[in-house]
Amino acid sequence: MSQSPAFISRSVRLEGMIDVIFLLSLIGSWLGLLGRWYWVLDLFSHFRWQYLLVCILAVAWAFWRKRTLVKLAGLTTLMLNAWLIGQPNSGRASTPVADFKLRVVSLNVLTSNDDHDAVIDFLNATHADVIFLMEVDDVWIDALRPLLNTHPHHWENSRQDNFGLALYSRLPLQEIIQLEDELKSSVPSVQVLIKHSGHDLRLLGTHPLPPISSLYAASRDQQLSAIHDWVSTIQEPMLVIGDLNASPWSHAMSSLTRSSGLQLAANAWQPTWRLNSPFAIPIDHALTTKSLLITDRQIGPDVGSDHRAQIIDLGWAR
Repeated sequence: MSQSPAFISRSVRLEGMIDVIFLLSLIGSWLGLLGRWYWVLDLFSHFRWQYLLVCILAVAWAFWRKRTLVKLAGLTTLMLNAWLIGQPNSGRASTPVADFKLRVVSLNVLTSNDDHDAVIDFLNATHADVIFLMEVDDVWIDALRPLLNTHPHHWENSRQDNFGLALYSRLPLQEIIQLEDELKSSVPSVQVLIKHSGHDLRLLGTHPLPPISSLYAASRDQQLSAIHDWVSTIQEPMLVIGDLNASPWSHAMSSLTRSSGLQLAANAWQPTWRLNSPFAIPIDHALTTKSLLITDRQIGPDVGSDHRAQIIDLGWAR
């Protein structure tokens, strides 16, 4: 007696399983759009580069195997991620004045990083006018003493909880304000007033808590929202810089930039955290109000930290 054919062949089952895997992997791209409603959903917003790669693989599979549903879902999701990644490049365009240039470097040094010499050598090589450092403890403060030879104007707030800060400047600091309560945060930020080439500008260095729990996520969101409100009270042009623990596509970042006059650098999509892993994401940022221009933003080399530095060149808008 002959056997009846299987209802679904083995090859069909395998292709169906691959279809389901691709379709499920595309969901994260859309969940990230709902971050304003729940902090866990906002975590999905950070991985746009990874989603883009998955979309390309899904579309390639769909065209090869003629899988219509996967093709439509993959192409739609690919366009979503490509649009979101390209958004920072659609910012204002202006010509900087010729007689103003200021270089600012920010780096989360990583408290446990013991490669102090690599950090010092890198900072010296950048020829920065202002250096803002995060995760600075007592050990790091001692290791950073050589910077005082070239950057004598400084402010330091050493902490043992990964939220210590330090700022070093070649230029005199006209005013130094440590901000905590003003930004509704339990961790410090620093604002300084700098006069350079006949212009006054303010720099706000900050490092909110990472969104690893509902409490921490709420704290980060509250701090970025408070920065939004703080900037609106400042008359001088301002640079906001640091490890913001938020990608350009997160709800917290969109809340910070919306209607505040702050704008991200054009290449804010470049990953700065865990660059050598599949989880590389851009969470270190520089934002300026309209009188300041970020004429160049480079990402620094590996100096032992899990973050890469930002090297920011500022110009004055003509």
